[in-house]
Amino acid sequence: MRYGHYIIEYDRTGFPLIRRKEWGFFISLFPVSKYQFERFMSDAGPRGKLYTDGWYRQVLEVSQRQSWRKAGLTKTPWKMFLTGVSLEEIIPFLRYLGKGFRLPKAEEWKKLLEHSKELKLLKNELISCLKGGEVPPAPPVLFWIEKGLYPLVEEGLLEMIEGEEGSSKNGVICLGKAWQGLWPNTLNPEDIKIIDLTLLPQAVGLRVVKEG
Repeated sequence: MRYGHYIIEYDRTGFPLIRRKEWGFFISLFPVSKYQFERFMSDAGPRGKLYTDGWYRQVLEVSQRQSWRKAGLTKTPWKMFLTGVSLEEIIPFLRYLGKGFRLPKAEEWKKLLEHSKELKLLKNELISCLKGGEVPPAPPVLFWIEKGLYPLVEEGLLEMIEGEEGSSKNGVICLGKAWQGLWPNTLNPEDIKIIDLTLLPQAVGLRVVKEG
């Protein structure tokens, strides 16, 4: 699908990825949600100790599950998104999404940040485009866009990134800015942060990129 300067396609879970014509990649419009990850776990099943009921209960102890239908009504929107999982724990999820899926590189994530305000202004056009497609998006997508809960790069979660900038012995490397209600801060979204996942798991999520 196309609208304006953007090309849109869905990932395997029915969530949109966007690409400007000059980009060499698609990037997800939202951070990865619990809705998406639960579909992955249902389709893929447990992998050893990963993705079992017990494993997921531990994930939810970090950030409780919250219905996607509460978008715009809740003071805790971060509970709809996946947080507190390690890089190793998301690799099977990236493989499940398909060939070319990975975490964003710093420069890719910053391109989305650069166009965040433009995307917000195009809300009605984006909704019309997604409604007019041959395949409907996952149920949360249009509802979250209508409530303005996208793209969440100016304020949302701290998001893990890939590449040379995304490796550290001291913690996971992130971009982004957490919601103030989740973690009071004065951070700039575009600044690199090194986060100890054991100390702030509830604020660290992820977004995906598809190459090409």
